[in-house]
Amino acid sequence: MPKRQKVYLWLPYLNDIKIEPKSARFVYKGGKVKIRWERIHSIMLYGKHIPLPQGFLEKCALYKIPIVIHRRNMVRAVWITPNYTSNREDLLTKQILARENLKKRLHIAKRLLIAKFKSMQWLIPPPAVNILRVNNLEQLRTIEANHAKIYWVKYYDLLKIEGTRRDKNNIASKVLDATSKFVSSIILRWVHFHHLSPYHGYLHEPTEYPALVYDLFEPVRGYYDKVVFNILREHKQVNLGEEGLLGKTINAVKEFFDKKTYVHSTRQIVTMHELLHGMVLALRAYLLGLSYRFIVPIPAKPKTGRPIKAGFVLYGHKAGVVDFYGIAKHIAKEFSEEYEARV
Repeated sequence: MPKRQKVYLWLPYLNDIKIEPKSARFVYKGGKVKIRWERIHSIMLYGKHIPLPQGFLEKCALYKIPIVIHRRNMVRAVWITPNYTSNREDLLTKQILARENLKKRLHIAKRLLIAKFKSMQWLIPPPAVNILRVNNLEQLRTIEANHAKIYWVKYYDLLKIEGTRRDKNNIASKVLDATSKFVSSIILRWVHFHHLSPYHGYLHEPTEYPALVYDLFEPVRGYYDKVVFNILREHKQVNLGEEGLLGKTINAVKEFFDKKTYVHSTRQIVTMHELLHGMVLALRAYLLGLSYRFIVPIPAKPKTGRPIKAGFVLYGHKAGVVDFYGIAKHIAKEFSEEYEARV
C-alpha cells in the first residue's frame, strides 16, 4: 500500500486505545496497530468495545474521521461524524435544492439504479423495463425491490444457505451487513470531505441512516456482493467460524479496494477505492453544473469516439501513455471475467 494512501481501519472487539498528539495505538481482538491520525481514512468498530474516550472522539473530529459502530445483533449501525463546515461552493444548498426538484431527483435515482443493476448482472440480468422512461420515484423503488427479491433468492439458493436477506440471523446477512457498513464508512468520509449532507439522498428516503451514502454505494454494491459470495462459497467447504469468516471477508474487501478497473466516462484506469470517491465527485460535478447530467463512474470497456464531458476526474491513471488503450482493454477484460461473468 502506498505510504500516502489513507487507511480504512476495521477494529473488531476494541479493548484499548492509546492517544498521542500525532498518532494512536489500537489493541483489538486479533492484533494491534499504531498509526498517525492523518493516515486514518475511516474507522469501523465491530462487536463489543471499550468506552470511547473524549480525546479519541475529539481527534476524530479534528481529522474528519467518521466512525461506524456495528454489531451482529444491531439492526442499525451507530454513525459518529464530524460537524458541517462552511463551503464557498455551498454544495449543501445545491444538494437539497436538487433533491426538492423532482426532475433532477428522478434523473439521479435512475442513473444510480442503472449502474446498480449492471453491477449485479453477474447473478441475474437487469429488469426488462426501460428505467429511463419511468417518471415516478415510487415506481423506481418498486422495480428495485422486485429485482432485489429475485437477486437475493438466487444468491442464497446458490450458496445453499437457509433464510433470506432480511433475516439478520443467518451467516450471509451478518457478513453482508458488516461489509456494507465498512464500505459505507469510506463513502461517508468523502461525503463529509466535499461538504455534502449524508442524510439527504435521492433514491432512499432520509431517515436516521445516511441515505446519500447508501445511494452512492448502489452503483458498485453488486461487485462487493460478489466478493462476499466467493468467500461464503469457500466457507461452505472450509468452516472458518463466524468471526474467522467475517475477518476473512473484510480482508478480501480490502484487497478488492486495490483492484484496478477501467472507467470510460473519464477514460482512466483506477482502483475500486478510488471509484468510491468518484461517486461523490460525480454527484458534486452534477450539482455544480460542471456536467449537464449525472454521469456515474462505473467499470467498463474501452470504446472509441469523442470523450464524455463528465465534469470531473478520478484520482487514478490518466490516458496518454504508450499503449494505454491496450492496457485498459486488458484490465477491463480481466475485471469483467472475474466480477461480471454470470455464475
